[in-house]
Amino acid sequence: MTGTLLCAVSGTGLAVADDGRVELALGPTSSPQARRAADRDCVNHVRTHRPVLSLTFDDGPDPRYTPAVLDLLRRYAARATFFVVGANAAAHPGLVARMRAEGHEVANHTHDHAHLTEIGDAEVRDQIVRGRRVVGDVGPRLLRPPVGRTSASVSRVARSLGERQAFWSSCLEACLHDGARVGGTGLGEALEPGAVVLAHDGGRVEGRWAQEYPRDQTVEALPHLLEALAGRGLSSVPVSELVRVGRVR
Repeated sequence: MTGTLLCAVSGTGLAVADDGRVELALGPTSSPQARRAADRDCVNHVRTHRPVLSLTFDDGPDPRYTPAVLDLLRRYAARATFFVVGANAAAHPGLVARMRAEGHEVANHTHDHAHLTEIGDAEVRDQIVRGRRVVGDVGPRLLRPPVGRTSASVSRVARSLGERQAFWSSCLEACLHDGARVGGTGLGEALEPGAVVLAHDGGRVEGRWAQEYPRDQTVEALPHLLEALAGRGLSSVPVSELVRVGRVR
């Protein structure tokens, strides 16, 4: 089973969205191929023979979930990339500082979790710039558009700001329909080197794009995923490191 199929749902015309919900797979960003068409330089996964992949976490930091995620990553000596919402990062700077202190990468998920394909170029630029201002310029300039939605125009704005779009090849939340243990273990046993795994350490976003999702099952599944990866000799490294050891796809 390929990484892309790990995020699929049985049936026609369905896909799993950024937040784990099922939605119609319509529009310009419903697949890695469509995202590559919008931005040839974006990251979906990396072709590599080295035993590494990237775990990534979106929508935090969130004091209800992020500390537990960090504890688990530390227990398994795994390093990840956290795509933080700027407003959340500004509200919880201590969690961002802990991410960096423990060897993780902190990247841009816009300031307000903005759906970039629904707004004009000026607002896209503002959301990216404000998100970057909170994240800072430490490390590579990676951007994950919320809900994975991009377009040629969004890509042009991101590129003009020096931001490289990074998506995913597999989704942890999409695998949890049979429970956290089964889903986490199954995903860990199926992943291949070079995969980029989407998960979430944040559930709450306030404002125009408000959302509230529980992430307890993600936290429950994570040790099973990490245990399965460790048993196969696979390590998690930040996206920027993964990109350096293979060919971006």
